[in-house]
Amino acid sequence: MATRINTLNDVLSYLSAHTDYERQLGGRTRETFDLDRMVELLNAAGRPDLGYPCAHIAGTKGKGSTSRFLAAALASQGLKVGLYTSPHLERLNERIEVGGREISDKDLVKAFRTVVKAREKGPGNVTFFEVLTLAAMVAFAQAKVEVAVFEVGLGGRLDATNVVNPLVTVITEIGLDHTQQLGDTIEEIAREKAGIIKPGVPVVCGAQLPEAQRVISLTARDEEAPLIVFGKDYEARAFQREGRMIHFTAAIREHRYDVRLNNPARFMADNACHALCALEVMASDPDIIDVLDREKVSKALFTTPLPGRFEIFGGAPTIVIDSAHNELSLKASLATARALNVKGPVVLVAGIARDKDVEACAGVLAGADACIFTGYNSPRASDPRDLITLYQKFGGRAGSIGASPQAAFQNALGIAGKSGLVLVTGSTYLAGELRALAREVAGV
Repeated sequence: MATRINTLNDVLSYLSAHTDYERQLGGRTRETFDLDRMVELLNAAGRPDLGYPCAHIAGTKGKGSTSRFLAAALASQGLKVGLYTSPHLERLNERIEVGGREISDKDLVKAFRTVVKAREKGPGNVTFFEVLTLAAMVAFAQAKVEVAVFEVGLGGRLDATNVVNPLVTVITEIGLDHTQQLGDTIEEIAREKAGIIKPGVPVVCGAQLPEAQRVISLTARDEEAPLIVFGKDYEARAFQREGRMIHFTAAIREHRYDVRLNNPARFMADNACHALCALEVMASDPDIIDVLDREKVSKALFTTPLPGRFEIFGGAPTIVIDSAHNELSLKASLATARALNVKGPVVLVAGIARDKDVEACAGVLAGADACIFTGYNSPRASDPRDLITLYQKFGGRAGSIGASPQAAFQNALGIAGKSGLVLVTGSTYLAGELRALAREVAGV
């Protein structure tokens, strides 16, 4: 019997029948995965990805916010923009945006009807992420977007998004994460990320570790792809923190942008610069942008929503939802929390996946004034008892366990008091589970 897709629930049910490596411990490896199925799927769907120009963005840290900044910058020029990111926080629809709005249930259903037909003609054993990536590409074609931005899901070389033919590729900061799938060293991980580099296509390199830069530089040379390097060809200058905002000058080759971001995180300045550099590359094509209005771009960056990326909800105490989930991003998140200079304690609600470097992450969390560990709705979630043991090993203060994410959050509010800060961190899934509650408590 043919699969019928009439509602969002039908979409969710259809997706649930496919292997979801995002929620599985272990899963795909470099040895067992390739892009053949994705190419076959796309061919069966009539190659919807070829109907619009695009940008492709990979990295360990910052790829999501860089993608959002670039999409907002392109939209500021009057373009209809498609944006594909992952994972989602609260609703599947968040992953696919058209014209600055998450895709409607109606349009998602329409895209999935095409996906189902392609699946019937295409390969058999495809994954959740492959199906959803195809749905995004179909949705963008159906909406007649003028340009799209694709965030890599995992790695780069073997990611389902790595079938696009972009105008520019971006590789943000690289660190140790997803080592089971990508490798145990910075060089190995950089090699996987650099797999998105295409022959002759400009590469924006935001990676700052020398060993990562070396791999990306060599790959770009081999592919004869022009390389634009952060700190050399473009950078953030004159950085200032203004309360819960940041202000800086983005020096992008010969151009200067006066940028304010409605986010206090220092690393957001770097991510905005990566996006602006990619924008300048795309704007060099008159078929994309005739005359770039840089003042409109700067205004657009200030209003760019960054859900789950050091997202401040205010209130008393201050509440922050953050999806940092590796050592590198957790360090940046905790440093940003400290930089806000709240009078009371900085209290964490944390959960970490078992396939992360849990010990390194716990060592970072030990810098908080208190931390309440909890599980969340994923088989990958670490046992909070293991986390608190590691936290205490590193000298962490006032550690405890919450029976549920909601209980942990309520406990954290009590410990922080009206003058403190509650930071939910460690997992995108934990951030998603508590984001609605954070809005409710903060009254926004």
